[in-house]
Amino acid sequence: MKVVEILARTDAQSEAAATPTLGPVEGDDILRGSPGSGLTFFCMHGYGANAFDLAGLSQHLALPEGTRYLFPDGIVRIDLGYGAGYEGRAWFPIDFTEIERIRREGGLRDLSKSLPAGMAEARDRLIDAMQKLECDPAKTIVAGFSQGAMLATEIMLQHDAYLAGLVIFSGTLVNRTGWETQAKAKFKDTGKTLNFIQSHGRKDPVLPFQAAERLHSLLSENGGVGSLIAFDGQHEIPAEVIDGTNRWLSRIFD
Repeated sequence: MKVVEILARTDAQSEAAATPTLGPVEGDDILRGSPGSGLTFFCMHGYGANAFDLAGLSQHLALPEGTRYLFPDGIVRIDLGYGAGYEGRAWFPIDFTEIERIRREGGLRDLSKSLPAGMAEARDRLIDAMQKLECDPAKTIVAGFSQGAMLATEIMLQHDAYLAGLVIFSGTLVNRTGWETQAKAKFKDTGKTLNFIQSHGRKDPVLPFQAAERLHSLLSENGGVGSLIAFDGQHEIPAEVIDGTNRWLSRIFD
């Protein structure tokens, strides 16, 4: 697995220091990073993108100097259909035939009944990468967009330790029974707090807004403390979401 690593620096420091670097190499030989004493923002991209897709967030999130931004590359190769050399990444496969059937019938995509095939493997490999990169759980914010947000939520609930926070950009509710059980046991029943921020477009054609509302309710009812930023857009991360995320970050980590 490859991981793009960026270390937050001040404007007075060299531009080279803020340039994304490709840290770990392909396969299981993951290089150790330089954890330091600051926060880690561990963020997964969506289907068909790659490790660099969300790296620009490091320039817009209000996290302190010294924060490590880690953007792993999806473990599944995706042919984007543009010819040789055009390849994307994913964390687990998507059944496009089923999606098309649902759209033809005018239904809404619902992933809440089970854990998607391949998601458990991706979760385990990402948790392993976090450990090899020496991410301190108490100082690690796990985040993601779309498919990556589903994984971020799964990691937050399944990690042996308590992570500092969860950022869900246009995610959805999967494995409802499992997530409810895990959230209740790990957070609600122990009195621990699951700090999270969530965003979703009301007109999202990929993952329905209604499912995002159900995810917010599930987390809030089982130890979660967070808000849902609903915006008049589609499957995206607009400026108002960045602003809302920064307000959340300032409350949680200042």
